Amino acid sequence: MSVATETVEGLLARIASAGPEAGGGAAAALTAATAAALVAMVGGIATRHAPEESGLREIAGEADALRQRLTDLIGFDVDAYRRVLDARRLTAEPRAAAIRDALVGATEVPLEVATASARLLEHCVALLAPARPSTRSDLGVAGLLAAAALDAAALTARTNLRALEAHPFVADAGAQLDRLLRHGGALRERLSQALVGRYERSHT
Repeated sequence: MSVATETVEGLLARIASAGPEAGGGAAAALTAATAAALVAMVGGIATRHAPEESGLREIAGEADALRQRLTDLIGFDVDAYRRVLDARRLTAEPRAAAIRDALVGATEVPLEVATASARLLEHCVALLAPARPSTRSDLGVAGLLAAAALDAAALTARTNLRALEAHPFVADAGAQLDRLLRHGGALRERLSQALVGRYERSHT
């Protein structure tokens, strides 16, 4: 059974294990996948009530595609980390190059998770107006999870980048992470202000 198709309990047990089964990168992908599932649900319900709005269908469809991709990335992250461990066990001359290549691969996974998480935050903001009142708390949870996944994936990626030192990949990946974090932070603030404002208005 692949990591991505395990039960929730099985996957959490992997993460909880003291062995190299899964770690922060896999947890970030799982968190982002959960956010994507919620966005797909909120978008799907909104579409059902406004079937003429093609934009809502597109959001729901893309969110579900991201859910599937992020689910795959859970397993990809586990595999990438194993390749880093395997490279570090080498004793022959190509050890340094093998570690470098493995670290680049292990950084690409959380970088993709961070990118997907920022995209999910964009969808959360886009759904603020059309979301049904009964799903607004779900939308807020999706935004919180996407923001947490973005931060977690960025932390994982930056940890790998520090180990790469002067590799050309470092500057490009670091700049991309900076952009994603700035963009994600702005989206999170917009989402938070809108949801808190609606909550306060409904209780006055």
